[in-house]
Amino acid sequence: MVEEEESLRPNMCALAILSCRPNSHPFQERHISLHEPIKVGRSVARARPTASNGIFDCKVLSRHHAMLWYESEKFYIQDTKSSNGTFINNQRLCKSGEESPLREIYSGDLIQFGVEVMENNRRGEKITHGCIIGTIALYHPDGREAKPAPFLNQPNQPGITIQSQDLYQLAHYLQEALHREKMLEQKLGSLQQLVVTTQEAAEGGWQALIDEDKLLSRLEMLENQLHVYSKNHSEDTLRQELVALQEDKISYETTAKESLRRVLQEKLDAVTKLSDLERSLTSAEDECGHLKDMCESSQEELKQLAIRYQDQLKEVQELQDKLQEAEKSHQEEMERAEREKQELTEKLEDMIQQESSLSAQIESLQADNDFAKEQLAAMKAKLESIKEINQEEDKETSQEDDKETNQEADKETNQEADKETNQEVDKESNQDEDKEINQDEDKEINQEDKTKQEEEKTLALGLEGISSEDIIPLGDKDSVPENLEEKLKELQKQIEVYKAKLEESDTKVKASSDKIEQLQKELEVAQMDSNKYLARITSLEEKVSLSDMHMNQMMENALDSLKLQLKESQKQSDSSEDLIKSLEDHIQQLENEVTQQTAIERVRALGSATEHSVDNIDDTMCESDTDSIATLNGHSVDTLPVQDSNLLASVSSTTSSLSDLTDGNDIVSEAREAQRKAEAELQKYRDEMKESSQQLHKSSMELEEVKGHCFQAQQLAKQRGDLVSDLQDQLRKAESATKEVKQQILELLGELEKERGKHSQTTKDLEETRSQLQVAQQAAKQSHNEAEQLKTEFLALKEECSNLRKRIQAIEAEMKMSRKENLQLSSEYNKLQESYKHLEALKEKLASSEVAWRMNLTDAQKDAEKSKQEVRDTSPGSSSSSSSPATSRVAGAASSGRKALLPSAARTEQLKDQGDEVSRLRSQCQQYSHQLTSLRAQVETMETDYRTLSDRSKKLSFMSSVPLLMLLFAVLLVLYPTLEQLTATSS
Repeated sequence: MVEEEESLRPNMCALAILSCRPNSHPFQERHISLHEPIKVGRSVARARPTASNGIFDCKVLSRHHAMLWYESEKFYIQDTKSSNGTFINNQRLCKSGEESPLREIYSGDLIQFGVEVMENNRRGEKITHGCIIGTIALYHPDGREAKPAPFLNQPNQPGITIQSQDLYQLAHYLQEALHREKMLEQKLGSLQQLVVTTQEAAEGGWQALIDEDKLLSRLEMLENQLHVYSKNHSEDTLRQELVALQEDKISYETTAKESLRRVLQEKLDAVTKLSDLERSLTSAEDECGHLKDMCESSQEELKQLAIRYQDQLKEVQELQDKLQEAEKSHQEEMERAEREKQELTEKLEDMIQQESSLSAQIESLQADNDFAKEQLAAMKAKLESIKEINQEEDKETSQEDDKETNQEADKETNQEADKETNQEVDKESNQDEDKEINQDEDKEINQEDKTKQEEEKTLALGLEGISSEDIIPLGDKDSVPENLEEKLKELQKQIEVYKAKLEESDTKVKASSDKIEQLQKELEVAQMDSNKYLARITSLEEKVSLSDMHMNQMMENALDSLKLQLKESQKQSDSSEDLIKSLEDHIQQLENEVTQQTAIERVRALGSATEHSVDNIDDTMCESDTDSIATLNGHSVDTLPVQDSNLLASVSSTTSSLSDLTDGNDIVSEAREAQRKAEAELQKYRDEMKESSQQLHKSSMELEEVKGHCFQAQQLAKQRGDLVSDLQDQLRKAESATKEVKQQILELLGELEKERGKHSQTTKDLEETRSQLQVAQQAAKQSHNEAEQLKTEFLALKEECSNLRKRIQAIEAEMKMSRKENLQLSSEYNKLQESYKHLEALKEKLASSEVAWRMNLTDAQKDAEKSKQEVRDTSPGSSSSSSSPATSRVAGAASSGRKALLPSAARTEQLKDQGDEVSRLRSQCQQYSHQLTSLRAQVETMETDYRTLSDRSKKLSFMSSVPLLMLLFAVLLVLYPTLEQLTATSS
């Protein structure tokens, strides 16, 4: 990708790179050169998708979907009346079928062409057609990436922190929810106990109902049997009745089976419901336990989060304080550096002013030297004129002997004046020699010219000191002023201190950057943790709300079921009591009817019997009576005492009637005839009696069973009455509990409404925070991309810093060299100052010598005039007499003239040497001036380099702080909406 970018950059056209997102319709990464507007659309026969165009093989796109182009260093996109729309960072450009306005895009934006569409297949299956979603990277023709405008233009938003009050309120809400859960668990336990008791009562009621149904069916069967026994049926009727009874029996069995099946089915349904309820209870208990554990863990995590958050706040405050201190120290160091720089600039300006003043002094000295040379030339001319005058006078003395005496007198006066001047010059030269004992070259000159000192000192009083050694003294380094050395040392020390401070500031900047990176990482981790904990809190709140709803529904369902069961149990108990009473009445009626029927049958049997069959009848009746009594006594002792008394009365009546019959002998024959008939009838009746006795035995057994069942039913009824009373008490308690529960439910409903309102607010806030989080995530992605680019820039800046350090080292080496040169220049400057002082002293000496020469010349002229007058006034006689002394004077004058000529030649040579030295000094002065100009230029370049270095150091420090500020600003932007919502909800 980088190679392609490098290959495309020389073409000097803008480049757009569109990379596929995971949730997009798959497509190849596109590298589109924007030398002209590019069409984005669906592939057709003429336009096929390639890696360098905006055509996609996607059904969602339109043929002419959008346009992308580059104009005036900006990238634009426009929706060209597409049906499914174009989205930039999840924002639609325009409605479907409308052309959108121009929209500027930047590198890192999320572009979406179209939306997902659901379509039904021929088979009826749903097929989703994805849309084109990708991130775009934009590059200018010069290779720069088209980034969005930085956030630094926006005002700095204040730092937002989660208050501890909000965390405390959350913990308080969780504690209240836990307390509510505990109360609900207690209520659930009490309701479970009520359910168990109601289940037991319901089972008892069902068993009583079954027993009652059995008794009713048994009684119906007995009634039918009694009805059968009460009638005299023929065989056909008996058969019909048997058939009907069998059919009834079959129908009864079928109904019983169906009822049993229904009961079993209901029981199975009840068991399944109970198992489901038990499972739901166990699951609810497990969920409650899990929720408890989750709540406890969440409370602990919230506490830990609060502690961590407070620690992080403290750390952030400490880091902010450290950053502020570091910024203050950096500002102080910068201010110190600027102050020192200003002081150095002031010192440099002072030095420059001193140099300018010294250059002016040097120019003035040069002017004085020129003036002295002119004076020397004038003196030379005067000396030559004096020599010519002397020569002319010598010639005149040789021609005129008379004038020799005057000339000798003049010469003597001149010699005396010369001696005086030589003595004065000797004194001055001795003083100069005392001052210049340390100068080696002066000693050599004094040793070479000891023979010529007396003659040369008159003209070279001040010029002997004008040597290279006087102008540029070659003494030791002690001759340099101590103040300048101390200043230079102080400057070196200050520069070293500034270097150390710069290194310390670099190390501090690096440490602060490392700390800031660590803080950024910690802030990212804290953001992730806070997001996780917020998700957990929301899930816990949802679970708590769901558990509350589930518990409320369970409570309502349980209360409704309990009420229904209690009503049914009350109805069953009332119906069972009514049935028991009706059964008891019916049993008493049946017993009365049975006794009456047995008595009637016995009377009939006794009336139809004869005297001969009285014993048999008595035996059979006794046997039947005993059997019936035994059976009745064996099966129902408590229910048949009235029947025994009736039977005894009937037997006694029959015996009395039989005793009356025996008294009549007339009736015996009739009785015998009737006996035969009665025997046949008796056999029939015996058979019938046997059958009836068997039936009675069966009926007695059934009656005993019925009585046992009735006794059991009475006991069950008593138990049920007790249970009903208990249930009524429990119902009262349950009603009171339900009232309390209703009140609590109303309170809980009120709290639920409040919490629902809060939950709705929190959901709204969460939606807003989610939208803001999406925006923040996009901003974070952009900031991440910018951070990567800033990293590259930071690496480049590091390289530049290393290069600058190398340059600084080179500049330091140059500074050291310049310091050495400055030291040399300062030493030379000091030497020049000393030479200037010497020149000023020589100038003063020359001025004094000039005055002395003028005085001497005026005195010599006066003496010459006097001598001329004396010569003119002298006589010719005296001239002859004084010839010998005149000759001696002439010889002395000649010798003195020779002596005067010799020092004049030496003086001319000295003057030439001094002129050469003056020219050499001028050339040295010019060289020094050139060196001074070069040094000034170097100092100026050093100042400019120092300024550029200071500006670069400022820029580098600012550029190094820019990415950190960007990251901090991005973090604040990410955290701002969530924290603002939290603070808003807490307020």
